Amino acid sequence: MNNITKDTKKTIIYITGVFFVLSLVYFLITLVIQINIDTVQKNEIMTQEEQLVDVEKTIVANKVNRLVTDLLYVTDALKLGDNARGDYTDVEDHWLAFSNRKMIYDQIRFIDVDGNEVIRVNYADTGATLVDSDDLQNKADRYYFTETIDLDDNQIYVSKLDLNMENNQIVQPIKPMIRLATPYYDTNGQLEGIVVLNYSAVDMLSQVGKISSTSQGNIFMLNADGYWLYNSGDDSKAWSFMYDNRQDESFKNDFPDIWQTIQTKENGSQISDAGVFNYTKILTDDELALESDHSLVLGLGDWTIISYISPDTEDGKLLTGSLFDTVLLVLKNNLFAYFMIFTLALFLGVLLTISKAKNDEIKYYSEYDTMTGIYNRRTGFEKLAQLYKNTEKNKSEISVCFIDINGLKDVNDYLGHDVGDELILTITNGIRNMIRENDFVARLGGDEFLIIFEGLDESGAEAIWQRIVEEFEHINETQNRRYQISASHGIETFSGGTNEYIDTIINQADAKMYREKKSIKKGLKIIRDFKPGAEIEPVIKN
Repeated sequence: MNNITKDTKKTIIYITGVFFVLSLVYFLITLVIQINIDTVQKNEIMTQEEQLVDVEKTIVANKVNRLVTDLLYVTDALKLGDNARGDYTDVEDHWLAFSNRKMIYDQIRFIDVDGNEVIRVNYADTGATLVDSDDLQNKADRYYFTETIDLDDNQIYVSKLDLNMENNQIVQPIKPMIRLATPYYDTNGQLEGIVVLNYSAVDMLSQVGKISSTSQGNIFMLNADGYWLYNSGDDSKAWSFMYDNRQDESFKNDFPDIWQTIQTKENGSQISDAGVFNYTKILTDDELALESDHSLVLGLGDWTIISYISPDTEDGKLLTGSLFDTVLLVLKNNLFAYFMIFTLALFLGVLLTISKAKNDEIKYYSEYDTMTGIYNRRTGFEKLAQLYKNTEKNKSEISVCFIDINGLKDVNDYLGHDVGDELILTITNGIRNMIRENDFVARLGGDEFLIIFEGLDESGAEAIWQRIVEEFEHINETQNRRYQISASHGIETFSGGTNEYIDTIINQADAKMYREKKSIKKGLKIIRDFKPGAEIEPVIKN
């Protein structure tokens, strides 16, 4: 049972060790591979999103530049058709044709210096129409008029992007609108008013939306105050600044830390617990620089294009995840592999246990006497040689006791070899029970044994031998055996200061034993008369 328990423990240790080593190697390999894969995927996603916001930026900037060009065109058309008599028929025809071709301008207007509309072309799904003079309005109180009328001849005003309003009410369905305006001077250099284009920004926002569909997350377009102009993930969040009851709905309030960073840098990337942000500002002065001698006056402030990937999405988890998250992912994705490794470890653990048991068995039989379980001749001499070397270093003493069993041949001849084996085991067990823990005994041959007493002189070794003899005599007196237990001995002591060889020392002990044996055998009767009915106590083999 002890051997079974030991083998079971060994098997568990081997299985655990093999599983741990193989799993660790496999885990490290898969972890490195996963980290490399994640790094490549992260770089691809970030590069794609950076390129996407750059494309969005280019689209919006190019669109505004084309709007400015269109404004200059309709202004030139007004100047060419102005006959100074108040007849704008040619201009009106020209603007109607232009509006029908472009189909993106909700209104084209000429407003005089007093804020009165002189010409207004409206565009609807049915086409462009000229507004009757009776329906023209005064726009002197509108911000785009007041901010444009005082500009120089070569300046162009670009308004903020908001929703079109009539009579202080938001027009339904909503119309996102940008107004571009420039002062109009006649051929004599006299300020006559302003020319205004009302650009329906649905056209621009639809292009932004088409590009945003390729994003791994959502695309936001923000105004200078941090409000959504466009939100591909939730349309309802756009234009909240136009409603009194929605002033708190803004990117600035939802992501204050990111917004603060955006205020300090033109473009960049930010990864936080809130998600992944790639952003760039658009409609800056540099981007809207015109090749002509005109300059822009921006009433809209800088806009910002943002690519946002939520941390709840797969890409977001990849980009915001920590090394610990990667470790958990690797473990989760390789559960079957670890099961197979455990199966392999179980198989190898059993093989190693069997192999270790075989090796232990081979080692045991190479070191121990099979019948008695004590050291054999070779091992006994090896250990004695090692003690001899240690004795040379520390100058301690060692006593060697050479033992020979008396009458073993008679027992074998008259009582049988089984009884002879019993005698050998009795002698061996008696010796092992009486010697100290640091002493050892070896079997040199059939009836010859060697006891090594470490650190004892001859008298000390002799005292232990006498206890062994007393043990034998006690057995002879108390157990009804058919033989006498008797052994002869010879003790020789050496110390580190001597120059004697081990063989010489053993031979000297053997000689002493032989002299004692001759003396003992004179009156020794090994085979005793057996009393019928008496039980012979068995000897337990160790």
